[in-house]
Amino acid sequence: MTLRHDPADEPFFREWNEARRRENGGQRTITRSRKRSALLQEHLGLHRGLPVPACLIVGSKGKGTAVAAATATLHAAGLRVGTITSPPLRHNRERIRIDGRAISQADYEALSQRAARALEALRSSDDGYLPPSGMYTLIGLSWLLDAEVDVLVIEEGLGGLSDDVSLFSYPVVAVTQIFAEHLDVLGGSLDAVAADLLGVIDDATQRVVAFSPQPPQAQSRLPEHTDFVKTGATLERNIRVGAKTACSLLEVSFPDRKQAGLPNAEELAEKLILPGRASLHTVSGAQWCIDTSISPEGVADIRARAEGILRPGFRVLAAFPDVKDVEGCIAELEGLPVTFVGAGREYLNYSRSQADTTTQQAVHNAQAAGSDVLAVGTQSFAGELLEILEADTDRWW
Repeated sequence: MTLRHDPADEPFFREWNEARRRENGGQRTITRSRKRSALLQEHLGLHRGLPVPACLIVGSKGKGTAVAAATATLHAAGLRVGTITSPPLRHNRERIRIDGRAISQADYEALSQRAARALEALRSSDDGYLPPSGMYTLIGLSWLLDAEVDVLVIEEGLGGLSDDVSLFSYPVVAVTQIFAEHLDVLGGSLDAVAADLLGVIDDATQRVVAFSPQPPQAQSRLPEHTDFVKTGATLERNIRVGAKTACSLLEVSFPDRKQAGLPNAEELAEKLILPGRASLHTVSGAQWCIDTSISPEGVADIRARAEGILRPGFRVLAAFPDVKDVEGCIAELEGLPVTFVGAGREYLNYSRSQADTTTQQAVHNAQAAGSDVLAVGTQSFAGELLEILEADTDRWW
């Protein structure tokens, strides 16, 4: 979900919104419909085997960074790269990219019209809804293929087997950190989450690249030939996962393309513009570091990074919704002045952190204080901050 809403978003969220209306504010009983997603896939002329090489990136956190790094590496190899990423920060245009840039507003409106026509062609059904992330994946793939991209980098929307990305096979699959989240959707346990995310690895998968370490529930499901990325802080490891994924896809699908001269992880870290991934912003003379870490390990990493770049006495704005490891994340901020913020309250609860401040209020108070700021939490929280700060989220380099 983004802070900025565009009328062109409507077709992508139509069936999800209708399901919420039918539930009338009660318990969510209407679920994603794989049957409708398969019908949409068929209507768009898409098949399990995509017509151009593609890599898929799954995981609980770090996917966006890995996707950007993979996109940049493939582009540096001279390929026209189509990317589908989720969720966006400021605008849903960011979900669909060519060569690292979000599609234009005119192209997004054309994409929306394509989505609306597809919905009109499908018969209505009571057995579930087409999820927004799946709509963006399927309509986005159709649009990118028409744009004649050479290669695709695809990020799962919510889950692996249960997500519409599983309608396709991929020669290369990348796996970022896996931990217990979205338990209400992905099965209620870490074991179920790992099974869902890693279920996309099939007989067509020739290479697997994975962040390390992984919990035992995920480790046991990864194939023996998995290429693990074990060094560097969390952000750097996610960049390495993306770069290795791109190189693996080049080896499998473009063996004649030379990899000499491609940017390494350190060069990618310098090149990539990653708002919300330890990004620095000057606000009224103060330095703000914005990061979307929502696991204890990620929060510990960004705290250490902030202590090295922000002035002593910096304050923290944190948005940890109930679906995350709230207590674990809070423990990593011990000793720092923290304001807990509730962002995206229309679909997230914050009872465990007792957040009683809006993003707008928190920004106002922090600016008035004049100290440096570490802002850490959900993608929606980062999106609200970046919207207020009018940060550029359209390009990755």
